[in-house]
Amino acid sequence: MQKFNQSKISNGVKAALAIGLLSINQVTLAEGAKSQSATTDEIETIQVRGIRGSVVKSLNTKRYSTSIVDAVTAEDIGKFPDQNVAESLQRITGVSITRNFGEGERVSIRGTTESQNRTLLNGQAVGSADWWTNSAANRGFNYTMLPSEIVSGLEVYKSAEADIDEGSIGGTVIVRTRKPLEMDAGKFAASLLAQHSQVSGETDPVASAMYSWKNEKENFGAMLSVVRQERNLRRDGIEAWSWAKRDITLSDGTEYKNVYSPGGGGSAMFSQQRVRTGGNLTLQYRPDDNIDVTFNALDSTMDMDNENQNFLWLTGYGGSDYTDVTVIDHDKVGPMVVAGTLGLSPDGNNILDETKVRNSQLKTKSYDLKLEHEGDTWISSVHLGYTEGTGGSQADRSVGWGGNAVHRFDASNAKDVQVSYDKDPANGDLWNLDFIRYDSNDAKDDEKYVQTDFIRNIDVAIFSAIKLGVKYRDHTRFNTKHTTDARTDLNWSLSDYSLSMPGDFLSGQGSSGTLRNYAITDSDKVRIEGDALGWDYRLLKASTFEVNEEILAGYIKADIDAEGLRGNVGVRLVQTDQRSSAYVGAVGEEVWTTKDSDYFDILPSLNLAVDLSDDVVLRISAARVMSRPDYADMTSSTSYNKETQTGTGGNPNIDPYRATQFDFGLEWYFNEAGIVSAAFFHKDIQSFIDAQASLEVHEGVEILINRPVNGKGGTIQGIELGYQQELYKGFGVSANYTYVDGEAKDSEGNDVTIPGNSDHTVNLSAYFENDDMSGRVSYNYRTGYDTGKGWPGYVDAYGQVDANFTYNISENIALVVEGVNLMDEKSFSYQEKGVKQALTGYYADGRRFMVGARFNF
Repeated sequence: MQKFNQSKISNGVKAALAIGLLSINQVTLAEGAKSQSATTDEIETIQVRGIRGSVVKSLNTKRYSTSIVDAVTAEDIGKFPDQNVAESLQRITGVSITRNFGEGERVSIRGTTESQNRTLLNGQAVGSADWWTNSAANRGFNYTMLPSEIVSGLEVYKSAEADIDEGSIGGTVIVRTRKPLEMDAGKFAASLLAQHSQVSGETDPVASAMYSWKNEKENFGAMLSVVRQERNLRRDGIEAWSWAKRDITLSDGTEYKNVYSPGGGGSAMFSQQRVRTGGNLTLQYRPDDNIDVTFNALDSTMDMDNENQNFLWLTGYGGSDYTDVTVIDHDKVGPMVVAGTLGLSPDGNNILDETKVRNSQLKTKSYDLKLEHEGDTWISSVHLGYTEGTGGSQADRSVGWGGNAVHRFDASNAKDVQVSYDKDPANGDLWNLDFIRYDSNDAKDDEKYVQTDFIRNIDVAIFSAIKLGVKYRDHTRFNTKHTTDARTDLNWSLSDYSLSMPGDFLSGQGSSGTLRNYAITDSDKVRIEGDALGWDYRLLKASTFEVNEEILAGYIKADIDAEGLRGNVGVRLVQTDQRSSAYVGAVGEEVWTTKDSDYFDILPSLNLAVDLSDDVVLRISAARVMSRPDYADMTSSTSYNKETQTGTGGNPNIDPYRATQFDFGLEWYFNEAGIVSAAFFHKDIQSFIDAQASLEVHEGVEILINRPVNGKGGTIQGIELGYQQELYKGFGVSANYTYVDGEAKDSEGNDVTIPGNSDHTVNLSAYFENDDMSGRVSYNYRTGYDTGKGWPGYVDAYGQVDANFTYNISENIALVVEGVNLMDEKSFSYQEKGVKQALTGYYADGRRFMVGARFNF
């Protein structure tokens, strides 16, 4: 489409169009015009490439937006700044990420949890699930499923707009893909890299390719992207869990009342083979200047077979008692057991050498069709689609080798648990099969949606356009878990199934008293012989649930465009009809029970951008926002692990998060690649959702279960500071800092931490670029934060250095070298803030290096 009326577009937006740097196709008439003008000759003739080009495009997206938006733009076709999209998002002011196994997985914005932020693909939802059996179903998007090769850019909306889907308190990430009619015909890009993981010692291939085609009339085009990535990873860790206040009685009758103590721990070696295969197909048809039809399909599969080896000490396992304990008086939790000796079990085994062998897989699919039409008065569009995320462990084999021996643990030093055993953990002859059990977990997250939007130019006072629309969504999340009765009668000995521990296990972690050598299980042999036994699965009703939400939303928004002023004002009306189902009742008497509820939200929003001068922009925004609880929190279901004695449960009576927020910011664009910015934000949250931990009995085992409850309100407020500049002849720097102050109270009026909230976040980057080469070094740091979950609890401060280098062999071929986590940082978590002796995990994921070539023709 080239006929959009641009008479009402502000001078600033016209400038952006003139240099061909914006193609947002988003919420205002001006933005709609920008998207459609992306087919003009300006886009085809102006080539902005490389790191500096990416910086300029990202800054222009921010500068000429009518809302508070930050962006990351691909440096070239198929060349996103990071292999992992979440790693690029963390470089944006106010954004922090959660890493798992050395990769960015979840995104948090402005001190909120991952589930209080939304990720949309071209403006629409993307189905997402998890592979781990005990993962709690949440609303956060799993970025490991998103191939970076298909992404042209990211926009992070920190302020609300009426025509963007509700559901975010922190912000909304919109992932953009390319369209074939905006690209040259016959465009081809590819990459072939080798990735080396330091801890596992494995080197794996990473390959991608993209081809774009359009006909001679340039009214029909197709673009296909494919990617295949492999990674063999290993994570070494020292673990403990289920720290809670308990009554402890020693074998001699001595009693300790209400002392803070662990449920167990171990030395864990996790390994996983990740194979991601993905494809993205875009078809675009433009029969005339007034009609545009775009179909986009995404299909991504991640095979994630894995195993976890762990030699456990478990308090009370097999009926064993403490024979002695070391108790300290901790200023946070009172009397605390930091060390103890566990006596022999009267029931046979008090030690567990456990192996988990899992077949796991994740899938994400998205099918989206959009029809746009420009009439004489109205610009209209119809958008419909379906997305589905599935995942879980199709076979989760738990193999426990038992033994009976006096053993000791000492967790008095942070980042370490020292242990000793009266039997040699490395001698497989001493450990016999205690049990073998099979579990499976399947999750499905799907959404059907249809929406229609209308835009019209107007000339009423300061208003230049009006936009209105309606959207219907039908979203379902289903989780089901199956288990089997444990086999204990096989007379297996670990000596027949054991392998030697790698000599570098836990290198650089712990102390001389840390367990580094024990007999590990041959997972291939367990798969073959265990699977041949035949298993009768039964539904684990406590962990099965379904949540369905039918959401009808309507909005109206007016664009503001006056001399030196632009923005939008609008309101979104949302009706949510919710059904939450789970099994309720005592074991053996469970009844599938459905609880219906509904709620209505009125969500007004205002965004203003004031051009104080040609280079200085003042931004003001205010909005009412809401975020729905995690799926697992909304039901009566319970997910738990009998061996670690930890789990999570739901509560069908909790309400959504609701908040009133406002923002105030200043931005000085002193040149096309330079900015100094400052922003203040404040969120007044009506009610946080707290996690209450209590000991519950499931399948005859006492387990520490965390369940959500509606807590009191609180606030999240903070400042963001940013600086970016090209210094001299290709050298440039970027730095930003975010401070977040969160305050909340529990039901008893005590101060509590806000999940996901790091007080300080820092990003530093330096780059160099000329005609022959380019390079970038980046550092990201965030202070500790509470996960809001009983395990892992509180995550300690973490900083990471990454770097990449590109050498242009020719105009079409470039050599690429990248390094991730160059300083070999390790992650550390503990049960509660300020109680570092209550370690839950100290993990090493190691460095990763990539080398290869990119091709662009």
